[in-house]
Amino acid sequence: MNKKDIAKILITGPFNSGKTTLIHFISDEQLTSNDVETTDELAQYKSMTTVGLEFGVLHVDDELDVHLFGTPGQARFNFMWKTLSKGALGTVFLVDSSNQKAIDEAKEMFQFYCDLSDMPIIICATKQDLPESKSMQHIASELGVDIARITSCNPSVKEDSKKVIIALLEEIIAKETLLEESIF
Repeated sequence: MNKKDIAKILITGPFNSGKTTLIHFISDEQLTSNDVETTDELAQYKSMTTVGLEFGVLHVDDELDVHLFGTPGQARFNFMWKTLSKGALGTVFLVDSSNQKAIDEAKEMFQFYCDLSDMPIIICATKQDLPESKSMQHIASELGVDIARITSCNPSVKEDSKKVIIALLEEIIAKETLLEESIF
């Protein structure tokens, strides 16, 4: 049996942005989750929240598995963000585009990940199908990035999520190629 390569990808973003949903729908193997009942003012948005991590595996092909590590989205669990980032090759950063408070929270969280390392980050605007959603241009402006860095994603649609993971893997490969070329 041949040993597969493993790529560690971080799935992060503020509370209720779709991290758990993305990992659940895209994973080919059983999802591991550390969810507990939401007890603060956020309980009005959803009944359960991640307090540790979520884990799933996507089998890309015979040679590559992607290990997906989902972070908690609430700032009070930010000690987990750095811990779970160790060894990650890239990040999928989800933003709930239907909630301005979540977009405001995303600013600080996004800056944390930008400051943490120079790993590639793909920003996904979730909930774009809701009437109250903000435009991707608005989200780009709020995060201080070019609109080209933002994509729309419905985490409950496996093909949407898979496209995001593949795009991130392509960015990782391109970055590695540039690094190798600059060394020689």
